[in-house]
Amino acid sequence: RNPVMSLESAKAFCVRLMADDEFRGKIGSCATAAEIADALKAEAYDFSRHDLLKVIGELNGQPVEMEQLSAMVCDVYEQEIKSGKGGSVEAVKEWLSSLS
Repeated sequence: RNPVMSLESAKAFCVRLMADDEFRGKIGSCATAAEIADALKAEAYDFSRHDLLKVIGELNGQPVEMEQLSAMVCDVYEQEIKSGKGGSVEAVKEWLSSLS
């Protein structure tokens, strides 16, 4: 994995997740971590946990720990799930923890 490309992939993923409701819904509607990983692979996203934490920290203006990231992401998806769009917060948590 090329570290620069991996970081760029994480940035692109974060920007798209924030800006693209359809993409966010697609990821949020996945029932398992494996489905999320497959969806991201199909979109050519390839990044590590470290890259994702670094990018989120930069966007947030301060370092972010994995627990904080999980809480932030799950909060977004809990709102979508409560609005009836399906999906699983547990799948999102499992996917985040599966990142190497």
